[in-house]
Amino acid sequence: MPKDEYQSEYGSLVLHAIPTIETKAMVVSYLSRMVKTVPAQKLAQKLKITPIVLSKNIAVKKGEKIAQNLRDLGAKAEFVPHDSEAQGPDRISETAISPEFESLFLMSAKNKSKQPNRPGSSSFGKNLITAIVVIILVAVLSFLTWQLYDLLTAKFFR
Repeated sequence: MPKDEYQSEYGSLVLHAIPTIETKAMVVSYLSRMVKTVPAQKLAQKLKITPIVLSKNIAVKKGEKIAQNLRDLGAKAEFVPHDSEAQGPDRISETAISPEFESLFLMSAKNKSKQPNRPGSSSFGKNLITAIVVIILVAVLSFLTWQLYDLLTAKFFR
């Protein structure tokens, strides 16, 4: 089938079923490594009800890779390109989707690219360093002023 102008390079990542408890543990572990913003316990709760859309708008390569990895772990998952999603007869109903969880991978990827995770870059740390530098500068200037005053007064009074 030739790629037409309406075919998208994005699609949805759908997790249809997790057959066993062992598989669920492996899937939760895999997904929690990919999405560090959601705790594993919350992730496990979200995965109790399937089918669930893990991402509504994910790149083809990434979506297919994640779906394949989930299948390798024993889950039933698929990547559905947006164009076939609109034409497909067995489209997943929107009522089965957890709205909080729906674009988890996409949001996580955006957060990683826009805000690099740098430890110690909090505003408290920056303010503390600024305060310490200002105190040191005031101390040095005070010492230099005292030395200059001592030199100037020693000349005039001797």
